Amino acid sequence: MGKKKKVTTKDIAEYANVSQSAVSMILNQKPNVSFSEETRQRVFMAAEELGYHKKKTASTPEHSLSEVIVIMCPFLSNHYYTILIHSITERAHDYGYLTFVAPTLRNPSTEQYYLDMLRRDVEVAGIVYLYPTSFLSEVNQMSKLLPIVNIGDKNDEIIFDSIHVSSTKPAYLVAEHLISLGHKKITYISTPISSVERSRSKRYEGLCRAFEDHGLGENCVTLRSLSSGEYNLLSPNLLEYSSGFNLTKQILMEGTDSTAFVGYNDMVAIGILDALYEMKYRVPADFSVCGFDNVPMASMNRISLTTVEHSIEAKGREAVDIIARLRDSKTKNQPRGFVTNLEFEPFIIKRKSTGRARN
Repeated sequence: MGKKKKVTTKDIAEYANVSQSAVSMILNQKPNVSFSEETRQRVFMAAEELGYHKKKTASTPEHSLSEVIVIMCPFLSNHYYTILIHSITERAHDYGYLTFVAPTLRNPSTEQYYLDMLRRDVEVAGIVYLYPTSFLSEVNQMSKLLPIVNIGDKNDEIIFDSIHVSSTKPAYLVAEHLISLGHKKITYISTPISSVERSRSKRYEGLCRAFEDHGLGENCVTLRSLSSGEYNLLSPNLLEYSSGFNLTKQILMEGTDSTAFVGYNDMVAIGILDALYEMKYRVPADFSVCGFDNVPMASMNRISLTTVEHSIEAKGREAVDIIARLRDSKTKNQPRGFVTNLEFEPFIIKRKSTGRARN
């Protein structure tokens, strides 16, 4: 006599005609989520009729890999990514999902390894990309088989769901703020400029455009970035901070007519601040400094960095909502009706690191 097949939450979902995530939340009585009483009773009755038995031991969790959301990120030393990961994880728990973080250090071979594993061997709930993939054509194809959401700069070549902030807009806001304070020459410091990491060059374009639109000329913004070779020699834990720190020291020793520095992100900007303080310059009396992302560290009194907020936590929650919606439609055999393309409007947060340009 054959062994009786174990009843899973997937079986209950198909029987009750609801999503697997809904079954998990109802059976586990997840807080902060609500379902109609009719849906709840349908799930409980399906579980009883199918003979479902929930495991009670904490050492053997019910979740399978099909209930895991994979988060593809470059590294964890930038608080921007850790905030996103925390937001995604918290929202995933609301739906009964777990998360798996895959840091690639922006190494294409590492990313390819994860993609091969996901495509051939593992069935997961979905993938959230926190940075531009090096294999867009391949990921576009994968998105036809499982939910994938990109969080990052807008790219018209992406055919799957995307949540983004235009990198040009935040840069324009920063430039306008500095122009209002009398700054006519600024230096933009970035990690390596590349065709894949479009946001780095887009922010430079946004800064330049603002100065041109205000009639201040075409040579108001100086771009400085490390080469890929120099960047790869830095400690993975301090990649962006060290980029800002090292380049600022070089610029100051060479001499500059800029009165403000803008970092590609807050971590680069904090490196800029440290270099200025080490070389005995005053902020903002001698130089103003701006960043992007509004990570928690930026608001600390000794840093007080002027930066741009673009709803990091909200983007993480939205990514999970999209995956849950796609899985729910798939469970009910509903055709996919649209691709989500969300854009969050940025706004500048002015702090003590910016002031009137020196004479």
